[in-house]
Amino acid sequence: MPYREKATWLMLGAILVSYAVYFAVAYSGSIEGLPNLRLLAVYAAAMGLQLAILGVGHLVIRRSSGREARARPDERDRAIAHRAAARAYYVMMTGLVFTGIYLPFTQAGWEIVHAALATFILSEVVRCATVISSYRRGWRG
Repeated sequence: MPYREKATWLMLGAILVSYAVYFAVAYSGSIEGLPNLRLLAVYAAAMGLQLAILGVGHLVIRRSSGREARARPDERDRAIAHRAAARAYYVMMTGLVFTGIYLPFTQAGWEIVHAALATFILSEVVRCATVISSYRRGWRG
């Protein structure tokens, strides 16, 4: 498995674990109005968890990958990254248009914040899934 694919699997796992914890805690009880410092602390803890997973994971896969981890991206790597970023961009823009134009008329406070956060998470999951599937199936530019 190429180093960049391993790093993307790591990113995908860290995102899913940390934000699953955040949303489970956020929706386990009633959500207070803005500002909610308890929820902000939960978000900070989720970010800390994500950073810890990524830090330790990158050290492990970098050690096991040797020189491949230090290699510059080739044409295929750049093309895969470009395709993944393009797909993620469309997901993000669609979600943010929905969040910014529709939700202010139907929701308030944390629902809008969580919708925007979910949009960013979903776009990053799409980016990671596109990178992984491109390496798995082979790049057919």
